[in-house]
Amino acid sequence: LARRNAEQARKNAEEAKLNAQRAQKNEALAKEQEQIAIKNAAEALRQRYIAQAKAMAVKSRELNDPEQEALIAQQAYKFNAEHAGYVYDNDIYNGLYAALKKYDHPLTLSLEAHARGAARALVTHVDANQIYSGGSDGKIIRWTEHNFQWKSEVLVARDNYQYYTIAVSPDGNFLAAAGLFAGDETRNYVELYNLKDMKSPRKIEGYSFAIENLSFTPDNKGFYARDNSGHSIRFSDLQTAREVIKSTVKINAIALNADGTVLAGAGENGSLFLWDIKNNYAPTEVKNMGDHLTTVTFAPEGRRLVIGDNTGIVKIYDNQSGFVIRTLSGHTSAIEQITFNHAGTFMATASKDKTVRLWNLNRLKEQPMVLSDHRDWVWGVAFTPDDEQLLASVHSSIETVKGVEHTIRAWPTKIPTMSNILCGNVKRNINKEEWEIFVGDDLPYESTCTALPANNN
Repeated sequence: LARRNAEQARKNAEEAKLNAQRAQKNEALAKEQEQIAIKNAAEALRQRYIAQAKAMAVKSRELNDPEQEALIAQQAYKFNAEHAGYVYDNDIYNGLYAALKKYDHPLTLSLEAHARGAARALVTHVDANQIYSGGSDGKIIRWTEHNFQWKSEVLVARDNYQYYTIAVSPDGNFLAAAGLFAGDETRNYVELYNLKDMKSPRKIEGYSFAIENLSFTPDNKGFYARDNSGHSIRFSDLQTAREVIKSTVKINAIALNADGTVLAGAGENGSLFLWDIKNNYAPTEVKNMGDHLTTVTFAPEGRRLVIGDNTGIVKIYDNQSGFVIRTLSGHTSAIEQITFNHAGTFMATASKDKTVRLWNLNRLKEQPMVLSDHRDWVWGVAFTPDDEQLLASVHSSIETVKGVEHTIRAWPTKIPTMSNILCGNVKRNINKEEWEIFVGDDLPYESTCTALPANNN
């Protein structure tokens, strides 16, 4: 009997131990499920804030009251930023931009100096913190920035030459300018200016018809130009010019890589052409890269090329692997120009569909920021030396209620910079009624601009 009782006691103890272990496991599982529920609730709330931010940003652009528009756009930015939304969200950007434009902030002001629809070419001189523009009005203009405002200085004014392309040498000593000579297009030439004395350019002859796509070599000793309606590429040693590439295929654009060893061309036949400069311009043809290729550029590191075609498709090609590594869609018409910012973090694509798109190179799966408040196509784009703005030369002869649309448009490019400005323009915070209308009563009120008194009475 004693033995049976002892055995039963042992079994009871083991069962009690198992029950205790089961209870511990159930408790741990309950806590785990509770943590998952808390995490899911937090994520749902985060997504709610982000969705509300995007909706508010879109709505802000429909408002007529500049102060109310600024407050709603700024609160949209705050929701998105504080709840880890995508920093360069297109809706958030355009909400901030539209609000800043209502206040005529310098970051949004167009550059006025060229005649209507005339600005064709833009180039940045980073070291001097300057922009140069050339136009079909015969003007070359130097722009210098001070407190986000660009001051113009007309360097050249011609009545018999249209400037389609300009380039500044890497050392900043020379500016090359070319386009179309009205006197005799078959006896065209490139003008080479010493930037210290713009009065007496050197004429480099031997070109015919429109000249485009000037590119200086890295050693400052020469430049390439696309000539003869895209069937000839010439190299100039700054004294004379000679044809180095003759193409039966029309080349619509050319680009030189950073170390000056490879010249790329966008073919009308859909091929990407790569010429090995050190090997007597030996050609490589990469076929079937698009419909009719319209533009090409090298990424800053020189390995990747970006190509655009006449349908609006943009492709990123890896020259080392020989593969297209990304196709970017969204544009609906020919790509006119592709350019990178100086930090190498963003890429701008300009199109005849009357939009410019800003692509975050570190987040290419995200949708780009779309700049579309101009009403005609864009010839070319350039980032300012500090990358704070994107400038675009717009082909425009459109009359507006304020007169002729300006031909060099400006957009801010850094959302954090934009967001810190609007609270300096408003004199109040969002009130309770506005919060209920634009935010909703399920999200607690907060002050949009912390330096101003709360307004939720």
